[in-house]
Amino acid sequence: MLDIHRLRVFRSVVASGSVQAAATHLGYTPSAVSQHINQLQRETGLTLFEKAGRGISPTPTGRLLAQQSEDAMGALARLDNVVTDLRHGRTGSLSIACFASAGEEWVPQLVAKLQREFKDVLITVDLNEHNEAARPDCDLDIRTEDLTETPVVPKGYTRHELITEPYVAVLPAKHPLVDKDEVSMSDLADEPWIDDSNEDQTCGRILRRAINKSGLAPRMVAECQDHHTSFALVAAGIGVTLAPRLTLGSLPRRARAVPLTDPLVQRGISVHVRDAAAGNPVTRRALELLHEIASDDER
Repeated sequence: MLDIHRLRVFRSVVASGSVQAAATHLGYTPSAVSQHINQLQRETGLTLFEKAGRGISPTPTGRLLAQQSEDAMGALARLDNVVTDLRHGRTGSLSIACFASAGEEWVPQLVAKLQREFKDVLITVDLNEHNEAARPDCDLDIRTEDLTETPVVPKGYTRHELITEPYVAVLPAKHPLVDKDEVSMSDLADEPWIDDSNEDQTCGRILRRAINKSGLAPRMVAECQDHHTSFALVAAGIGVTLAPRLTLGSLPRRARAVPLTDPLVQRGISVHVRDAAAGNPVTRRALELLHEIASDDER
């Protein structure tokens, strides 16, 4: 029988795209993650990863194992939740997946309100943006959407639209454009840019489309994997970037956000609700509260 813990580590590496990212997500050292992967390969007799540039990539065999293990791992996670609930005398649980800025701005409000109304419910929160193709097993999945693409809704879930939010230009606090009411992409044509969007993810595709539509070829001086680092680089005067409005709660004092026009850049935010959990009073209330929180943020 496969070691479940090693399988979880393996799936995290596949989902996050690297040993380092998986180690950060799991709270392990990279060497510990590598050791688990090597043990799983010996245990199965399969080659699960191959070298790809300076990193690794799952082999076709590894991808198939990750896909086929999804239902089993989801069932185990739900069973773990049941056992935990029973041990602590709770009557139920709610699992939420979200992208980082929703986790910072919306989810704390949501959890606080739910816990006041449902005191015996365990609420778990996980990130869903390491790999958009690897869907988390959860009751509520808060997701970003490219408005030019048809939303993909997994089997067993129902999609509910929340809001459409604009992108803004993020500039160093002493930049000459910060006092303008709005800026256009052409205003930023000669600026050094900081890129914090993965091309394989929704926000990356939105940013690339905006750049292509504007006809610009911005000079990228730094690339990073999250808006916190990107904002810190902007605050240090290294360059400018674009960011969704929801991320601005973590904007440093030495950076400023200015509305962006021409073109107007937007992303959608929706929540996918597990059909099997939709009748649960906690799930229903969570969906109502999400709509309220998102609407308040949109104003």
